[in-house]
Amino acid sequence: MADAGAGLLSGLANATVNASTVLILAGLGELISERAGVLNLGVEGIMLVGALSGFVTTVITGNYWLGFGVAVLAGGLLSLVHAFLCISLNSDQAVSGIMLTLLGTGLTTYFGNSYSGNSISGFPERTIPVVGEFLVEIPVVGPALFQSTVTDYAALLCVPLVWLFLYRTNLGLELVSVGEDPETADTMGVDVTRMRYLAVLAGGAFAGAAGAHLSLAFNQIWSAGMTAGRGWIAVALVIFARWRPGRILLGAYLFGLFNALQLYSQALDLRLAPDAAFASVLNPVIEFVMNPTIMSTYPYLATLLVLVVTVVRAENRELAQPSALVQSYSRESD
Repeated sequence: MADAGAGLLSGLANATVNASTVLILAGLGELISERAGVLNLGVEGIMLVGALSGFVTTVITGNYWLGFGVAVLAGGLLSLVHAFLCISLNSDQAVSGIMLTLLGTGLTTYFGNSYSGNSISGFPERTIPVVGEFLVEIPVVGPALFQSTVTDYAALLCVPLVWLFLYRTNLGLELVSVGEDPETADTMGVDVTRMRYLAVLAGGAFAGAAGAHLSLAFNQIWSAGMTAGRGWIAVALVIFARWRPGRILLGAYLFGLFNALQLYSQALDLRLAPDAAFASVLNPVIEFVMNPTIMSTYPYLATLLVLVVTVVRAENRELAQPSALVQSYSRESD
C-alpha cells in the first residue's frame, strides 16, 4: 500500500513538472516583454506556430533539435508583427495581441491539418550526467526533477538566467527602465524602440520554445489547438508572479499541479468511509470536485481568480506592474 502511494505521488510529481515547463517558458517570455512595457496577448497563437513549425521540421528532417530551433525562430519572427504594430505604429497592444492569437490559430489549423494525429520521436528523457543516477533515487521528486527532457531542464535553468539578465546586466536594466519610464530612459540615452523590439522578440522566442516543448517533448504529436489555453494562463501567470521570474516558477508548478491532478484524479479516492460522520453528505461533494471533467476547469478557474485579484490590487495600487505597461512611446509626441 505504501509503495502504491509513493508511486502515485511520484507520478503526480512527474506530471506536474512536465505540465509546468510550457508555462515556465511562455511565462518568462511574456515577463520579458511586459518588463519593457509591451503587453503581448498573442502568446497562444505564437505557441501554436512554434509547436507546428517545430513538429513539421522534425517530421521532414528527423532532427528534433533542428525542429526546436525552427520553432524558436518562428516564434520570434511572428512576434515581430506585434512589435511593428505596437511599437512602430503605436497600435493598441491588446487588439494586436488578440489578432496575433487568431492569426496563429487559423494558420496552424489550416497548414497543420495534414499532420494532425501524427506522432514523432521527440526529446527523450535523460538524467543529469554524473550525479543524475543518484539524484533519481530521491523518493517522489527524484524522477520528476532529475529524469526529464532537455527542455524541462532548460526551462528551470532559464528562471535564474532571466533574473540575472534583468537585474544584474546593463542591457537588462535598460530594458526594465524602458518599461518603467521610457521618457527618462530615452533622456539617459537608452534607445526605447530598440529595447522594446528586443524584448518582444525575446518573448516570442520563448513562446515558440514553449510550443516546441508541447509538440516535441510533452505530447510528441500535433493536433489543432493543442495549447488549450496555456498561452492565456501564461499571461495570467505573469500577473500572479507580480513580474518576478522566481514566482513564475512557483506559479507554473501550481498550475501544473492542477493539470496533473486531472490525470490522476481517478487514482485518488478521497471519499470517506460509508460509516463515517457526514459521509452521505460529503462524499457526493468529493466525487463532484474530483470528477476529471470538473478538474479540467481548475487551471482556468485559477486564471480567472488571478485576474480578479489583479483588479482588486490595481485599485489598491498593490499590483507592482511596470509603470509604462501598454503605454506607447514616441519621442516626437512625448
